[in-house]
Amino acid sequence: MIKNIRNHYENTRVPLDNNEFSDCTFVNCIMEYGGTGPVSMVNCKFNNPQWVFVGPAGNTLQFMRAMYQGMGEVGKQLIEKTFENIKLP
Repeated sequence: MIKNIRNHYENTRVPLDNNEFSDCTFVNCIMEYGGTGPVSMVNCKFNNPQWVFVGPAGNTLQFMRAMYQGMGEVGKQLIEKTFENIKLP
C-alpha cells in the first residue's frame, strides 16, 4: 500500500484503493473507491467530500440496488439485513 501522511488534498479526485492515509485533510475532493485493494484512513479530516464507487465496488452497489428493487420483499429484507450487519460493532 502507498502511505500518504499529513497530506492536504483539495479540489481533486483521490483514488482510495491500495492507499493508506494518515492525518490527511481532504477539502472538496471526490473520494473514489473501486474495490480492487485495501484502504486505510486514520485520523483524517473531511470537508465537503463526494464519495463515488467505481469498477467492482460500483458493480456491487448496482447489483444490490437491483436486488432491493427487483426481488420484492425478499430482496428488500436481504439488503436491509446486510446494512444491519455492517452497523454491528
